[in-house]
Amino acid sequence: MRDSRQQHGHLERMVPYTPYRQRSRNANYISPLLKYTMFFFNFVFWLVGGGLIGIGFYALVDQWQSKEGVRIDSVADVLFNVGLIIAIIGVLIFFVSFAGCIGALRENTGLLKLYSIALLIFFLAELLIAILCFVFPHKIEGFVSDYLTDNMIKKYREDADLQNLIDFIQKEFKCCGLSNRNFEDWSKNEYFNCTRRELNPSVERCRTF
Repeated sequence: MRDSRQQHGHLERMVPYTPYRQRSRNANYISPLLKYTMFFFNFVFWLVGGGLIGIGFYALVDQWQSKEGVRIDSVADVLFNVGLIIAIIGVLIFFVSFAGCIGALRENTGLLKLYSIALLIFFLAELLIAILCFVFPHKIEGFVSDYLTDNMIKKYREDADLQNLIDFIQKEFKCCGLSNRNFEDWSKNEYFNCTRRELNPSVERCRTF
């Protein structure tokens, strides 16, 4: 018995004891500077996302209470609904930054993995768009300009938010129209085109010219 106790005590002296808290801290150590920096920036984006959600829903409610209402009959109605796009972007920013914020603060690997995957998806989507624009510049430019004029110009009077956006773009860039055709884009709008007065009795006929 004495020999076994002596051997056991000898083994305990040979193996250094490491506290559990120190072992777990060394296994998953995160720098406090990195942790709180990540938390701060994600918290700021979380607030921005919440603000965008509020602005987007306010615009949607305003559209809903107006005479036009909120129409979503096609993909174009979603893409060119300014309030809806702002709300969607706000929701994405809100939840992704929330995952990064709480994941960094609580050192939650699950939320941090979700945050990393979301950022990777955003990065790959932007990279794909940049590659397509670089490889097929003329096709992308033609598609975007035709799509913009066919939808935004035609719906200029149907959506107040879209109208304000187009006015802002034209004033900011000192242009008339949304493509390289300049003012001729407005011939696609039923109120502004310069057809014969019998076909277009609008008081805004040829106004942009």
